[in-house]
Amino acid sequence: MKFAWALFIVLFNFQAVAGGLGAPYSLGSTAVLPKGIRSLSVGGIMSTVDTWYNDVSITSGVAEPFSLSLSYGRLLKAESDVNLKLNVESQLKAKGVSLDQIAGNSFADVNTRVVATVPVMAYGVSEKWTLAVAVPVVYFNMDVETGFVGTDQLQNLVTTFSKASRKQTQLIESKLRDVIQTEIANKGYKPLQDMERTMLGDVTLVAKYLAAKELNYSWSLTNRFVLPTAQVKDVAKVIDPVAGDGQFDYGIDSTVEVPINARWKMIQQTSYTIQFADTRETRVPVSESERLSTVVDYGARRDLGDMVSGAFGAQYQPHPSFSVAGSYTIGYKERDQWRGNQASVDRYNVLGFQTEQFMQAFFLQGAVSSIHAFQAKRFPIPFTASLGVGKVTDGRNIRNNPVWSFNMAMYF
Repeated sequence: MKFAWALFIVLFNFQAVAGGLGAPYSLGSTAVLPKGIRSLSVGGIMSTVDTWYNDVSITSGVAEPFSLSLSYGRLLKAESDVNLKLNVESQLKAKGVSLDQIAGNSFADVNTRVVATVPVMAYGVSEKWTLAVAVPVVYFNMDVETGFVGTDQLQNLVTTFSKASRKQTQLIESKLRDVIQTEIANKGYKPLQDMERTMLGDVTLVAKYLAAKELNYSWSLTNRFVLPTAQVKDVAKVIDPVAGDGQFDYGIDSTVEVPINARWKMIQQTSYTIQFADTRETRVPVSESERLSTVVDYGARRDLGDMVSGAFGAQYQPHPSFSVAGSYTIGYKERDQWRGNQASVDRYNVLGFQTEQFMQAFFLQGAVSSIHAFQAKRFPIPFTASLGVGKVTDGRNIRNNPVWSFNMAMYF
């Protein structure tokens, strides 16, 4: 039997944060399983999510939108108690304080750790076709810290208010202690707090076809069908990390391998993913600068942008049991489109703000294999294992934390 499956890697597409581009975590291959051979692999993907490249390609914290200089007018606008709002506003005017003056600064720090475990079962249907299913299970751990630092003027005003009404002053102080949480609560959101949970991700079905295998090159096509099996975002939460986006995807990968000599080979992969339009409930932002909203559209029409990427890599195998590889990837995602009937078109357009993505990324991987030793009857089990790291080095609207990956596969 020919053990051509020694370099087999099931290509599937899973993003810990669904619906967009991310750092690469695997290297393409044209290899398929021989007819009747099965493979069971378990992959791990680990990363933190606390920084990203914004829409002008500058690294910033993911919680930066919460770090704002807030005017008195902005604080009052977020207040839901009409009587309290009118009372404070009248006292500010009486003291000659403009509503445009800065009252203080809000701050926030959000750090999310993501660990995805991805079992993959594959089967060689024929010498050219391999079918597989990937079932990701994702663990999230999110730490949140928010607060507000008022100006000296604001503190003096609060002290002055206390002389008139101690009860009202205590109410104002409690709201100012954390204006982010206050505004979130006033607009009907659940509290922003630490969170830890494990959930099923979007299941992916894979059909890989070996289109050509010659002495000087090989070419494969991989079809990916992503099923919306994961829990979707809760519209009552400002930040809700989930393992899926709730709609069907179809992707296709074209992979070409060109051997240079017995140890070196070049790899090129082109991928395209279609994210099919659907309907989804969502909050409709007020504007780009005011994303929190009380308006919920339970049947908004959504079309997440399609994604395309190209990867260029090389693999060096100095020994049959060990190899190292690296690749460079460039990718682009279209802007998301939203439409609905609960607000103006301009407000729905805000949902697509900062969803168009571009990235350049690198991936490095080391792999070991017992296949050669198994063939020589020096090892009882055929397996492959790899460890890799991917990093986005430039881009727009994309996470740039390193992504570590591990994969181990057994064949039977």
